[in-house]
Amino acid sequence: MTHTVVIPDSKKCFTDGANYRLEVSGIETPGILEAVVGEAKKLGIPIHRAIAAVNGSKHWNNHDLQELAKIAAANHVEVIICPGHLARGLIENPNNLFTMMNWQNGAEADAYWFEVLRCLRLGFRGFLVWRKSMLKYLAEERTRGHIPRKTIFKISTFDNNANSLDFQLCKDLGADTINSANGLTLKALAAIRQAVDTVMDVHITFWQMALERHRVGDHTFITSLAAESYDRIADAPEIARVCSPVYFKFEADNPCRPGISVYDLSRPDWNEHDLAEHKRTDVQTAAKVVEEIKRKYPNLKLSDWGPADLRVPVV
Repeated sequence: MTHTVVIPDSKKCFTDGANYRLEVSGIETPGILEAVVGEAKKLGIPIHRAIAAVNGSKHWNNHDLQELAKIAAANHVEVIICPGHLARGLIENPNNLFTMMNWQNGAEADAYWFEVLRCLRLGFRGFLVWRKSMLKYLAEERTRGHIPRKTIFKISTFDNNANSLDFQLCKDLGADTINSANGLTLKALAAIRQAVDTVMDVHITFWQMALERHRVGDHTFITSLAAESYDRIADAPEIARVCSPVYFKFEADNPCRPGISVYDLSRPDWNEHDLAEHKRTDVQTAAKVVEEIKRKYPNLKLSDWGPADLRVPVV
């Protein structure tokens, strides 16, 4: 006789009583945020959070960051800034993947910190962190009052947190919202939620990195980063049920620009319009996921636009 294992519902929720929210990554220009917001309003769904400057905030000037802040504030969207030099650093040097995205010296860590300070001055109140050492430092600076108390820190998927011990450590170090490692089973995700009450972020779609290799004689060489697409669209209703409160993160692959290169607008064959259209498809996927959750679990609640606890830019 076989026994069906029932994964328990989460008894936790957001402060507004909702179970899940929607997040789109890859906001690389102010215009792309306008495209995402416009598509969401057309489809009748909210967007709660935008992950912006994935290439790294150092590639943005103050004017464009201020424009991004104004658009987000006007539409009540929380913005998580990626300080410094993130995706572009991987594009230019894939070997950074082997360091787990760690800062290689004090100058690199200082550059990240100075970008946090610049973006704080421009009104942003959310930041992506991909190493626990930097999380600890930022949280201490927040406690000391050097960072506004209402600033939040989101732990990136690059930190690869895959179990309740990882999540508890992130929480203890000051994380406000934590991206899970990709590919975790529903049972594993539920175990994390049962142990920790911090907001979870789960990729529903994502580009996946892999290393392309070629052989020359007896030697194997790594040439570039490739990508295999990843999605958990079919799992989304169950993830909402067992992981609440949870952000669904949409960051799909694109066959024209594989992997993390989808965020690189420095070349003429991939421009702002192309990336904006790609992000519109992320919103369209999100709308389909919301429809399916409503069909399967009508009792699960999606936050409306602009819940009070979002860290919307201050303009």
